Amino acid sequence: MSQLPEARRALLDRSGCVVQKLLPFVQDAGSALRRRGVARTLRNCCFDHRHHEWLLSEQVDLLPFLLLPLAGPEEFPEDEMERLPLDLQYLPAEKQREPEADIRKTLLETLLLLTATKPGRLLVRERGTYFVLRELHKWEGDGGVRAACEKLIQVLIGDEPEAGMENLLEVEIPTEVEQQLQHLDQEEEEGEEVEVLLGGIA
Repeated sequence: MSQLPEARRALLDRSGCVVQKLLPFVQDAGSALRRRGVARTLRNCCFDHRHHEWLLSEQVDLLPFLLLPLAGPEEFPEDEMERLPLDLQYLPAEKQREPEADIRKTLLETLLLLTATKPGRLLVRERGTYFVLRELHKWEGDGGVRAACEKLIQVLIGDEPEAGMENLLEVEIPTEVEQQLQHLDQEEEEGEEVEVLLGGIA
């Protein structure tokens, strides 16, 4: 459903606070289905780069909700800890990562979308995202998730794109490739987001 522009507009309506109401369900321990649906909804919303700065601002504060499921119980040096969002500092020894590999991958894909614009990259870098990803990469056993993690790390530690290419979402994608990706996503998401949006914020 969030693949449709009309649905994304409703979700991203800044007066309705719909996105903010969905965020806690990224960590709904009682339902992997709901976590998966919310993660995919957030990812689809992030395809619209015009909202990235708002999503990363204090009004929504999306970044900690994406990073916390990817974080484990590792301790960080003080200089690294200070750069992390408050919700990711001094996590307890029993902290566990999101157990479902596909959800971890979706969260990484969402973070990657948020780094598609220069302001997004700068903010995601400044808040210590690399440190969380570094530890995730050491722990991660799923090849697909590791690859997604590596791609995001490359964006965060790599050189800035050349002039005129700063917005990676404006790089043209072949129509047939885009249609294939949309078709695959639609098959996976059918039915999941309906439960999330109807049951999650009722």
